[in-house]
Amino acid sequence: MPASSPWLEARGHLQAEVLVKGWAICWLFLLGAVLGTGLDAFHVHSKVEHYAVPVLFGLAWWVPLLFGVAAVAIGYSHPMVDPLLGQRRVPQQLMLCIVELVWVLLAYVVSATSIDSHAKAGLTTIIYLNFWFVTGRGWQNVVLSLVTAITGILVEMVLVAAGAFSYLHPDFIGVPYWLPCIYACASLAVGDMGRYLFLSSTTRGFT
Repeated sequence: MPASSPWLEARGHLQAEVLVKGWAICWLFLLGAVLGTGLDAFHVHSKVEHYAVPVLFGLAWWVPLLFGVAAVAIGYSHPMVDPLLGQRRVPQQLMLCIVELVWVLLAYVVSATSIDSHAKAGLTTIIYLNFWFVTGRGWQNVVLSLVTAITGILVEMVLVAAGAFSYLHPDFIGVPYWLPCIYACASLAVGDMGRYLFLSSTTRGFT
């Protein structure tokens, strides 16, 4: 019936949006579970941290779940919050989003070195500032990075206090000084990946 056409069209559009968001969440979770767990294993084998009950590669069984959920939280929240902050970020191409993850990798490599914790904090701060500069700058990105860093640090402080894992060279309430910059870099990289993935098929130019 012609009268039902707009309703069917709206229903089809809603189903497409749900499908896009569902796949986006799956890809973000997989990204966090694989890349995040791999980088955390790198930290374990670099004598940066230690898990109380390791299962595989020195990691606890719940590590992939934690990193997967973290990636979804960052990648989903950033594009949702952008309009509230008056920010209109043009989503990067997929290849550029993947390249941006190299900045996170670089921050992890610096944090795993044997240099002083203050030096690590300084170098990871420089990495973040350069990353922030090349990704468009903006105070909104700083706010998102700050919220991400505070949230991540609080979660890790709780896990450390619960005895789930520990840093071998902590500086403040069980965590190192350089940790905020790791989360800040993740905010920029995973946030942009989320902006790409959560585009609707229509926005990407498909009908």
